[in-house]
Amino acid sequence: MISDYLALTFFIIAMVASPGPANVILFALGCTQNLRKSIPFILSVVLSKQLIIWPMGLSLFLINDLINQYLSIMTILSVLFMSWIGYKIIFMEMSVKDRQNVWVPRFYHGLLVHPLNPKAWFMVTLAFTSFQSKGVSLEFIPNIAMVFLLIQLIFHSAWFWFGSLIRKADLSEKNSRIVKIALLISLFASIVFSYY
Repeated sequence: MISDYLALTFFIIAMVASPGPANVILFALGCTQNLRKSIPFILSVVLSKQLIIWPMGLSLFLINDLINQYLSIMTILSVLFMSWIGYKIIFMEMSVKDRQNVWVPRFYHGLLVHPLNPKAWFMVTLAFTSFQSKGVSLEFIPNIAMVFLLIQLIFHSAWFWFGSLIRKADLSEKNSRIVKIALLISLFASIVFSYY
């Protein structure tokens, strides 16, 4: 039992800390925003994983057939959402200057991040199916939820902080383009990895 939790914890750390849509969004946001204004968004991104964990855990526990229909709909929505993220990254301006017209995401925006994120679905599915030797139990769902919550608070905040370092560096146009390309490649790679 303890080995299941250790394996699960290391898996969640590896998945939450690695590049993916949530971390790319937070990094990009860190490039353009200060932390104080972004705390509600970061918290909502962290909490948005709960919108996957609980329905998926309970679905796996109770009714496995409905999850396939839900996943099909979420796949279509996630492709649209990931395309929107890519669009926002391409046209973002990485600058330390305070601009009046900078879009500041709200708490409710963050609640869309993980439900429309294929990497998040991959993580949660594996957490429920690969790290539970006796199958999904009602006791295991809150444990997965808490481990994700704590690890996400640490690593999502770190990704935002890395982005803020880029913002403070006041990059040249060429270096800014390199960062944007790296973010887009990370986003694309995480999606391909999640589906294949």
